[in-house]
Amino acid sequence: MMVHLYDYEVPVADAAAGISNLREGLADLGDEERKALLGGLFKPERMPGTMERLSTLVADIDVSFADLLTLLDNGTRARRFVAIDEAKAVLDRYLPESSVTGTHDWDVARLHEPYGDGTYHGKLLKRVRKQLRSVSNRDALTTPFLLRREWGR
Repeated sequence: MMVHLYDYEVPVADAAAGISNLREGLADLGDEERKALLGGLFKPERMPGTMERLSTLVADIDVSFADLLTLLDNGTRARRFVAIDEAKAVLDRYLPESSVTGTHDWDVARLHEPYGDGTYHGKLLKRVRKQLRSVSNRDALTTPFLLRREWGR
């Protein structure tokens, strides 16, 4: 399965240039949009075939989202991250198109191919490796692995 990715480079907030502070804009989102951002934002790839979520997730959505807002705060410095379609739909309301610096496709199936030494695409934390290997469809990708039960309520 291929997933379309969007590389974001969000410049420092500047009201004169029309660049809003992302933290302030996203603060009042509802639960479904918060889940889309928590499940759909990733760190820029460090190794081919791996993706690690931008923030550490816990069962409490409000706590996880507060941590994510800290990472997205472009008040004093530029921010870089990768988004999938579900998160991009939310971000498009707050960011100009110029903040998307590139797009590419990611083959989820590559996560299931072990390297010669038996590891899966480098030495990731055990939790992240389990999360990545659990991705078999788009629904699994967008629902955080550890929180599937807690967030289903």
